[in-house]
Amino acid sequence: MDHELGPLMLAEKVIIADIEDEVLLGYDILKGRDGVPADILLNSNKILLDGLEISLFQVGKSNRARRVTVAKDMTLPGLAEAVVSVFEERFIEDDDEINSNFLVEPSQQFQDRYALRMAATLVDVNKSPTCRVRILNPFATEVTLRQDNEIGRTERIERIVSVIATEECAEDKGNHEAMSQNRPRFCKDTAS
Repeated sequence: MDHELGPLMLAEKVIIADIEDEVLLGYDILKGRDGVPADILLNSNKILLDGLEISLFQVGKSNRARRVTVAKDMTLPGLAEAVVSVFEERFIEDDDEINSNFLVEPSQQFQDRYALRMAATLVDVNKSPTCRVRILNPFATEVTLRQDNEIGRTERIERIVSVIATEECAEDKGNHEAMSQNRPRFCKDTAS
């Protein structure tokens, strides 16, 4: 049976199954004339097969994890906590999305590479081009995070029951010394 895959015509035997999806291709069909497998580049939405580029299109919505990268070089002093500006991977459809709340958590790569701790952070990707996460350096040695390094992943949060606070205490903004002086700082309870 002949199949058209972008600009490529394939002549392959296929088994037709009773499946309701519009298209379902097995990996066995994605090999070139010489049996060389296709390069599937999901991050750039294309397949490279027999020297040809085949565009991919996403159908439906995805709740896939998104990359979180450092917005600009930042040095974290030893025994300190810092607020780090990060970029979250965005997609065109995010502009029309009502629910733009995501949970940022450290990636495995970040945990393997650095002796740092990152607090899980709830962010709204439609409020600002950058988001902020808290990172703790529990050791005496300073650590530099380089721009564009991946440090986290995000996943959409379907429902938020309530938000504790919209921002950190004004007294603590810019406070990088509290941890190194072993005197934790807490905001006064303004709700009571």
